[in-house]
Amino acid sequence: MKVRLLLGILLAFLLILAGCNKETDTAQHKKEKTKEGKIKIVEEKSYTLVDSITHDHVLSYSAIIKNESDKTLNVNDTTIKYVNKTGKVIDPHIIPNDPDVHLAPYILKPGEKGYISAEGIINKEPDTYDVKVKINPIKPASNVKSLKVKDDAMNQEKENHILHIKGTATNNTKESTEYILVGGALYGKQNEFIGTIFQSQEAQLTPGKSIPFDATSSEIPDKELAKVKKYKVVASTYQE
Repeated sequence: MKVRLLLGILLAFLLILAGCNKETDTAQHKKEKTKEGKIKIVEEKSYTLVDSITHDHVLSYSAIIKNESDKTLNVNDTTIKYVNKTGKVIDPHIIPNDPDVHLAPYILKPGEKGYISAEGIINKEPDTYDVKVKINPIKPASNVKSLKVKDDAMNQEKENHILHIKGTATNNTKESTEYILVGGALYGKQNEFIGTIFQSQEAQLTPGKSIPFDATSSEIPDKELAKVKKYKVVASTYQE
């Protein structure tokens, strides 16, 4: 009888221990699942303005995103919708329907930031609107390589709503490149976020070779661009 009682107590203890381990494993799995694919928007800004040449109504959006997971992620599958206060797309005649979205870099290592520039054109002045951003991070098929940036400088042409960051990107990797992406952020005197810049171009660069770049902002009101006092610019390439 005592032997049976002891065996019963031992079995119950083992079941409880197994249950605890299962709970711990499940909690750990949930924690890992939460960390995987976590992309955070750390800064964003949107503007409405009239194009100085075409006179179209432009919806402009800029953002900085950050990979807060512990994995390298491809965030190129990013979509943006401009919606009114009821959640509906402002105008079905946005050209294109999904506004152009530019991202650089679009493969982010843990802790790394990416820069989004986007624009949409509508045929009338919009009411109050909001921007809905959807990011679908996936495992990258290629490796991101940072390129050295030098001789960079800021320039704004008067009354065209666009700011330029010009400079030189050098292939400081051990492999040749086929193209480069340039991205960055614009800041005011007090480090307030104003917008982003972007450029993509073919660049057949062997190791050690350089190429000039001219990254431009999305269309931003001139009065906002006049506040820009600082910027950050990065260049990258992707290799299989």
